[in-house]
Amino acid sequence: MVLISKIDKQVWQNYVSNLDKTIIVPTKKDIKLINRNINKTFEYKKKFTLSNSKYCNKKNMKPENILDLHGYNLYSGRIILNKYIIKCYEKNIRTILIITGKGLNNKGVLKEEVPKWLNDKLLKKYLVQFKHAPKNFGGEGALLVRIKNKYKD
Repeated sequence: MVLISKIDKQVWQNYVSNLDKTIIVPTKKDIKLINRNINKTFEYKKKFTLSNSKYCNKKNMKPENILDLHGYNLYSGRIILNKYIIKCYEKNIRTILIITGKGLNNKGVLKEEVPKWLNDKLLKKYLVQFKHAPKNFGGEGALLVRIKNKYKD
């Protein structure tokens, strides 16, 4: 049995009583953390060896950048995804791999929500297509996203 303090108990009761009214608003600290993580993912480019550098399909699609959403909740994951795709469009990065993970019993929350977010009006204008990645790039736990060319009409 774990004992909690009276203050923690009061905070918890206040939280539970106002659960329906609660709207998640990110703090300045959350926003800084999200922006820092976005910049880190842009600095990271996976180096492909000969064994895993096979092209994804006949159009020779191979990810230029990778975004790993493991460990993010829905709110921060959506913000990161939106900013990341817009930055990729601005930098004219054409193909990215978004790793969502499969989740428990192949029913992960991010796995189900990310395709819905990609179909949103905000992001749809930047995308050509997206699909599940081939097995050598993560299979059902990842999405291969094709971004429009910034310099074409």
